[in-house]
Amino acid sequence: MKIVFYGAGNIASAIFEGLISSSLLNSHDIYLTNRSSENRLQDYQQKLNIRYSYDDMALLTDADYVFLAAKPYDFDALAERIKDKIQPGNHFISIMAGISIHQIKTKLRTQNPVARIMPNTNAQVQQSVTGITFSEGFDASHKAELFNILNSFGTALEVEEDKLHQVTAITGSGPAFLYYMYEQYIKAATKMGLDKEHVDAAVRNLIIGTGHMLEASELEIEQLRENITSKGGTTKAGLDALKKYPIEDIFKDCLEQAIKRSKELAE
Repeated sequence: MKIVFYGAGNIASAIFEGLISSSLLNSHDIYLTNRSSENRLQDYQQKLNIRYSYDDMALLTDADYVFLAAKPYDFDALAERIKDKIQPGNHFISIMAGISIHQIKTKLRTQNPVARIMPNTNAQVQQSVTGITFSEGFDASHKAELFNILNSFGTALEVEEDKLHQVTAITGSGPAFLYYMYEQYIKAATKMGLDKEHVDAAVRNLIIGTGHMLEASELEIEQLRENITSKGGTTKAGLDALKKYPIEDIFKDCLEQAIKRSKELAE
């Protein structure tokens, strides 16, 4: 299997590093190219033994899956560059937020199968939650093969294309929203008089341990919270303080704004 990545940014690198870590693919099966930063490609070649090229015909020839990982605003130029070099066996996988399957096919001037995915950077530790939607013509065997690729660095969820905006907001951007919460938690804890380095280490372990609890338990998250909330205890006092703030509304606004931006990019 030959996989090509047009773009080697954070999401693309999370995917190909996840693929290599999972041992699903040999690093020599993966080819990279980008718009201008050859130094970045050379670093990946040295670090991961991945190949790279700026020869589009060589890249697309015999490529089974072509990941479109360019910035959305760079896609027009990329499409113009490669549209006449597309091969019949190329299956295009877009990681570009907001650009529809119809737009991709139109700009590439192709009827080749196209899928859109929205992973997140947790792919680097094989824990991405990836939304995926397929065009017509994406046959069952290639769908299964692509699911194997996506599941090698996490879990994949098939949705209708118009629901991919929500997936983009909830899981694609989700790690950044959670990191921001952890940042604020660390800042608040440091103001309690503890050393920031110690607080940072403690909170990282707190997050990891809580994640393992979620993975190991079949209980609802609400029940897990209630299990450590004793009446009249410290946890109850802290939660009562949290409930004074419209946290659900804050997250609702956060997700709605991310969804809105995803739709704007599609216009």
